[in-house]
Amino acid sequence: MTSTDLPPVVSQLPWAIGHQGFLAAAGAVTGDGACCMFVIDKTIPASARPGYAALVIAYARANEPVTILEDGAAAVLIREGGVAAGEVAARRLLKQMSRLGLQQTLRAGVAPLTGDVGETIARVRHLAGGAAAGDVAVA
Repeated sequence: MTSTDLPPVVSQLPWAIGHQGFLAAAGAVTGDGACCMFVIDKTIPASARPGYAALVIAYARANEPVTILEDGAAAVLIREGGVAAGEVAARRLLKQMSRLGLQQTLRAGVAPLTGDVGETIARVRHLAGGAAAGDVAVA
């Protein structure tokens, strides 16, 4: 699972980082960190996915780096507060998306960071994929 080269409009958003940067930032978390994953509904065309990614990045807080994976899914790093803070962040973002009428096209998952960040990303992606539309699955 890797991130794509960020589209020009997305790469200019403040919290967008590449996959390797995300792995490094997550590996540097020494406290109670978590990862949030936002998976876009399969009915959304690939051409619209960069817009979703831009919204996830725009709604993330300054302390929440975001990386975009190859299918448009977005992983958000929560550096403090663990799963509880991750769930708050995921629900906050879904609430923002509801103002645009888009919350039913996203699913979210939250899992604690483990020693293997790649494994955490895979686990949280699986959680997000199993969540109901517009909802958050928590590990």
